[in-house]
Amino acid sequence: MTFVEVLPRMPNKALHCYLLMIVWILLLVAGVYKFLEPKQKLPEPAVNTELFHSLSNDIKTRRIFKICNSPQEISDGDEGIVLSKKWVMTGVIILIRHGDRGPLQHVRNITAVNCGTEETEKFISYKAYLHNLTVSGRAPWTGPGPFHDFPLLPTHPRQCQLGQLTMQGISQLLKLGQLLRDSYVQVWPKLASLTPNEALVYSTRYRRTFQSALSFLYGLVPSETLTKLPVFESQSMNFCFKDCGCPVTDKLWKAVKKSISHQLKSHPAVALLAESTGRSLFSPGAEQGTLGSDPHAVRDALLTYVCHGSGLPCETPSNCIKRQNVAGVFAYTDWVNYQKWRNVYWKRLCLLRSYGLIRHIVQQMLHMVSSNGPYLVLYSGHDHTVEQLTTALGLQNDPLLLRYGARVVFEVYQNYEESHNGAKGIYFRLLSNGRDVTRQVSFCKDIVLLENKVSLCKIEDIVRFIHDDYFVSLNVTNFKDACNKSE
Repeated sequence: MTFVEVLPRMPNKALHCYLLMIVWILLLVAGVYKFLEPKQKLPEPAVNTELFHSLSNDIKTRRIFKICNSPQEISDGDEGIVLSKKWVMTGVIILIRHGDRGPLQHVRNITAVNCGTEETEKFISYKAYLHNLTVSGRAPWTGPGPFHDFPLLPTHPRQCQLGQLTMQGISQLLKLGQLLRDSYVQVWPKLASLTPNEALVYSTRYRRTFQSALSFLYGLVPSETLTKLPVFESQSMNFCFKDCGCPVTDKLWKAVKKSISHQLKSHPAVALLAESTGRSLFSPGAEQGTLGSDPHAVRDALLTYVCHGSGLPCETPSNCIKRQNVAGVFAYTDWVNYQKWRNVYWKRLCLLRSYGLIRHIVQQMLHMVSSNGPYLVLYSGHDHTVEQLTTALGLQNDPLLLRYGARVVFEVYQNYEESHNGAKGIYFRLLSNGRDVTRQVSFCKDIVLLENKVSLCKIEDIVRFIHDDYFVSLNVTNFKDACNKSE
């Protein structure tokens, strides 16, 4: 007899009790299983899971990614396109900005950001080259000297370390060096056989500039030349050499900062945007003071996420950095830089800070057309170095100028039809990130135009500028008087 057949014969009261007992048992079992079920973890609110790369088709976002200057995006420019028997290339002077680096301030979820790089054939060969030098003790930079305690590569393959060059930065400079080598090897055969005595290399005393110089040179010159090539320290980010001390630059910089601060006060919505973005961006405690409300500091820190395809951080689950916040911060800082470029105090500041570097560049140009050389000069510096030099030369503002791995190149040429007249046969060409900007140089009066939109400036013009006209706008005649001027 089945359970169903018995049910009709049972008294109603007993049946009700039986059913109630079954329901109670089922509820008890369900409660026990619910109690034993492991608790689910709440989602981690620290990082927005939507990647910034999804905006790659937006015109404003494309400009932001160009500042990152990823190795895949670096391409050859107009360097070395003067193909003529009349014009002979005699040397190259290059100023680079270091490659991709970690943030300058502590930011949220930095350990989740991957600052590694694709290990190309060039990258692998460079690592092997450095390893062999280190093992054999033949690396000239690891001995006594300003860089003896510096690692030759970033100390971690994937981490974004505070203010340090990343492996992506190494890849950028390797790629750039190789591209320039390919551009010059036909028009300037000397590059392929360059000796250590024919090259001159300077770097500021930062790991990121030193490591950038080595990786760039590995792509540019023969490895046996690099092995014996010393790197000299510049004690100033301005590469001012003997023309460094200048008290009035402090006053000029304060005037520039005052103008920038006034602009921010005139845009309260931007100030609020920077402050709210900074709270979500910087680690707790790091945003204290003016850091979290400074749009330029916020912009710099944002590049850590943007340039490595990482999610944007959040302060709370409901307060994440939005993509329009990023676009807003970059648009405002680009506008401020444009306004700064027109500021008379900024122009004076750049003239004074860049005087030593321009003077050194002119000296190297003259050496290149003599029989002594050097024929290749490299300065490995910072965004400030590039920005101040280009301002002093009179170039137009360029929002993409200060990308990681930026380059400013002076190509020196000799016209053998005029060479018997001394300096009259010597010309130079100026390129900014691969683009010919010679015609923008303020002191180049009689530009020579060649094929392929190539422009050349007489070396006489830059010699006259540095010796006679440099301080005219400051109403003085020399560096010492300009630096001690009270107004």
